[in-house]
Amino acid sequence: MTVQHLAPGVVLLTGDALTTVRYAVRVAIAARHRNGYPVPRELTELAAAVTEPGTTDTEPTRAQHTSNELLDIQETARMLGCSQRQARRLAPQLDGHLHAGRWLIPRSAVDEHVKGRAA
Repeated sequence: MTVQHLAPGVVLLTGDALTTVRYAVRVAIAARHRNGYPVPRELTELAAAVTEPGTTDTEPTRAQHTSNELLDIQETARMLGCSQRQARRLAPQLDGHLHAGRWLIPRSAVDEHVKGRAA
């Protein structure tokens, strides 16, 4: 692992140190996506800076829903026929977003999920 301090606030990473930072950044981004949190711009910029030349790390694309109606956890659980706890677990997969500590989930995503289970 090679880490050189070139000046205050300037670090040169090579070899295993750079590989370790790449891994840590990917894990952090994946965890934020999995838990429904936005990825800070600084983390995205760091990911781009440490990506190997000729390769790109792609972020999962979020489904675009046509309906603007958002549901809370209680309504989502009712529509899915599950507990509120299970609805919270499913919220990130249903393109839900945490807003002021509350999950908001697009109605169209819940409808698609229900249709998918019925098929």
